Amino acid sequence: MNKSFKFSNFLDTIDKYAKRRKSKITDEIKEIEEKELKKAEAEIIEDVNNMVERQLVSMKNKIVVEISHKELEERKKVSLRRKEMMKEIFKECRQKLVYFTSSKKYTEALKEYALQISKVLLEPDTELFVKEEDLKYSDLIQKAFGRKCDIKASGDILIGGIRGFSASRGLIADETLDAKLKDQEDWAAENFGVLLA
Repeated sequence: MNKSFKFSNFLDTIDKYAKRRKSKITDEIKEIEEKELKKAEAEIIEDVNNMVERQLVSMKNKIVVEISHKELEERKKVSLRRKEMMKEIFKECRQKLVYFTSSKKYTEALKEYALQISKVLLEPDTELFVKEEDLKYSDLIQKAFGRKCDIKASGDILIGGIRGFSASRGLIADETLDAKLKDQEDWAAENFGVLLA
């Protein structure tokens, strides 16, 4: 009986040891599983966060591009409208200048233009150019110029005024309304960024 008791005790001890060992191994497995699960969860969360971040960056970039395109379109519209307005303004100016050439003040302006040119072009070979319709003012222009010179029609003077030219100096003195209007158009283009075609 003693042997069987010892044997029974031995078996109980082995059984208890096996159960403790099994419990310890089960706990270690659970701990490893939990660590692996947490690691997998962390990786999945990181992947999801990275994916969300990429999507947000992509969406933000698309929005920025859309806004840039819309802003560019609006700037083009504003630029075109500004250009149209400037064309209208200069068209109206041109019409008013043409109207001015049929007024009494125009003959006074022609005298002043001739006087200004005479101060710049002193050479005897100086020629003065006017539009075809202004040849009727040749005597008035000659008198204001103060000395003898040839006065000729020029097809590129469309509004009015006088252009002087000295071949010996290769110098032009332009007092045409066409040039003055062009100077104003250039000034507007430079200061307002509008190129008029």
